[in-house]
Amino acid sequence: MDFRQLEYFRAVVEAGSVSQAAKNLNMTQPPMSHAITKLERELGVRLLERTAKGVHPTQAGLHLLSRGERLLADRNRVVETLRSMAEGAAGDLRIGVEPMVINEIIADVLAEFLDQAPGARVSLVDVTPDVIVQRIRAGELDMGCVPFAPAQFAGFVADICEWSPVIDIDLKLAVPKYRAKEQHPDGKGWGRWILPSPIPAFSGMPDAANKALSADRSFEVLEVSTPQTALAFVAAGLGVAPVTERMAGASDAVALLEPPRWLRPMQATLLWKRGAEITPLMERWLQATRTVAEHRRALGR
Repeated sequence: MDFRQLEYFRAVVEAGSVSQAAKNLNMTQPPMSHAITKLERELGVRLLERTAKGVHPTQAGLHLLSRGERLLADRNRVVETLRSMAEGAAGDLRIGVEPMVINEIIADVLAEFLDQAPGARVSLVDVTPDVIVQRIRAGELDMGCVPFAPAQFAGFVADICEWSPVIDIDLKLAVPKYRAKEQHPDGKGWGRWILPSPIPAFSGMPDAANKALSADRSFEVLEVSTPQTALAFVAAGLGVAPVTERMAGASDAVALLEPPRWLRPMQATLLWKRGAEITPLMERWLQATRTVAEHRRALGR
């Protein structure tokens, strides 16, 4: 038994006549009659009561009609879902995101993506960049977004992942408000810097600061899990920290200054497993990311 036979059987019951059903489906009668006869033979039961006034379903026919309607409805739903998946409009997408990029771009990307693909289900996992790479390699994430440029990737990251740079993330130097008027050329003399813990998979803020300030006797580091965490410590007067304007928001206890020249902008970069299939849904996420990035650049953000 196949779906075509079920559709023919339903058409015959609805029309009350094999000839009328064939006409309704733009068919000739012989193929329709043959299909119904073949179905009854395969099932080993009579499905239609044939009378001079037409045909009526038997008890077995009524049972098949009831179950068949559900099967056809399920088939139609599956077909529609598969078509939507092929168009990148439905399905499941697992994205790993570093906290900084959520605030800087991913929240806007998600809004753009869901506007284009309302039937999609997105799981956002808020984890550190090294964990993103591990989970992409294990197949637990479809894609990830990290605040590092490809030039900052360790060799093994390039072996595991393919990537697409998205947008630069400009940095500011957050300092306690009462220290806002201090002058510290090249960032020297600030004392304690509050920086994210170094990540072997990527070179970033800690590496740049250590390289630029190694000769500064006042330089020391307080390590935190993410740049966002640093703001509370800056507000408490414990040191200075690289942040973004979005991240800092409005704080009476923190001032944002231009960063030293060696503290270059970060770059949001999308990652996915090297050699893996780029599904239509992943392609739509890539497109939504590029759309948001282009809009940001056009606005000069």
